[in-house]
Amino acid sequence: MKMALVVATVAIILSGCDQKSAPADAESAEESVASADPLVQEKEPQSEEPAGTTSTLSGTGLCAPGEDVLFSCQLENKKMASVCGLKNGTGSVVAQYRYGKVGQVPELAWPGPDSADRIQFASVPYSGGGEAQLQFRRGDTQYIIYSRVIRTNFAPGEPNDPAIEDGIFVRKAGKTVARHSCSDPDVRPIDYDKSELYAATSEDGVVELEY
Repeated sequence: MKMALVVATVAIILSGCDQKSAPADAESAEESVASADPLVQEKEPQSEEPAGTTSTLSGTGLCAPGEDVLFSCQLENKKMASVCGLKNGTGSVVAQYRYGKVGQVPELAWPGPDSADRIQFASVPYSGGGEAQLQFRRGDTQYIIYSRVIRTNFAPGEPNDPAIEDGIFVRKAGKTVARHSCSDPDVRPIDYDKSELYAATSEDGVVELEY
């Protein structure tokens, strides 16, 4: 009789353990799916905290006070994208891309403060406008931040009526896998002078994109 009670008790305990472990596995799977963001999901480490910043960044976008702003805007997915000019550990000036929410450590900060990698800058003039790009690669993924002004009216004597666009393209194997446009009126388009100072000049020029 005692042996039967012991066996029954063990069976109940094991049954309880199985029931508790299942939700944890399901929750882990849900978190894995929810964290998939084409702007940060890469093979390399996703986040490197910028030099001289904390988890409560305050400045313009994700750029800290005292850093130059090469580009910054809130994207349509409600997150910020900023390119900030700073000095690294050796005293050299570099441009760093940051993506995430204001007041939090960026989900992605590239390149690392002491990395030899550089963001590249390129620009091209158009009739009545032009385009500038800041771009870099992480593994097989290419990020292209763009600002462009396109003339929409060519009638003689009429206003130019320029169309202004800013945002980010993410590409793999030459194909666009994600595109986010700036959605706020306080966008800071690419600053040509600061980009020439902090970023490397692209030898290939601007990337042809399908707008």
